[in-house]
Amino acid sequence: MPESPPPPTTWTVNHQYFVHVPPKSVFEAFSTPEQLVRWMSDTAEIELREGGRYALGWKNGPTHRGTVLEFVPGRSVTLSWDWPNVDLHGTRFKLAVEPKDDGALFFVEHSGFPAEARWGELYGGAEWGWTFFAMNLKSVLETGWDLRTPLDG
Repeated sequence: MPESPPPPTTWTVNHQYFVHVPPKSVFEAFSTPEQLVRWMSDTAEIELREGGRYALGWKNGPTHRGTVLEFVPGRSVTLSWDWPNVDLHGTRFKLAVEPKDDGALFFVEHSGFPAEARWGELYGGAEWGWTFFAMNLKSVLETGWDLRTPLDG
């Protein structure tokens, strides 16, 4: 009987979504401050270059600051993902896009969560949170409707 592979040492959020808009529109949505605030944060700053800085802020919430780890123009942005007062152990957050049929595939990947019980809640929160924000990006780009409400927390 073949041996089972070893259990993973890290967990990764890894989703893809089809969006009925050109890839350029999706890339701009996750790489420009003007577009980031339409679907994700309340304030946004980003220097689009490796080593650049970024900041994402939420009303009545934290301002999340980090570094652009990788930048591929028109394709992807990878960010360090640090959160104020939360040890995220050097996780990485990547948004990417590629052309598909009459639209684009939008990829969300948040990697580096240690596969340990004490990380389960943070990993689960990332799964839920990135699903919501990706669906909001899709909604904003396809319909103009922002799914966030003032009651979200």
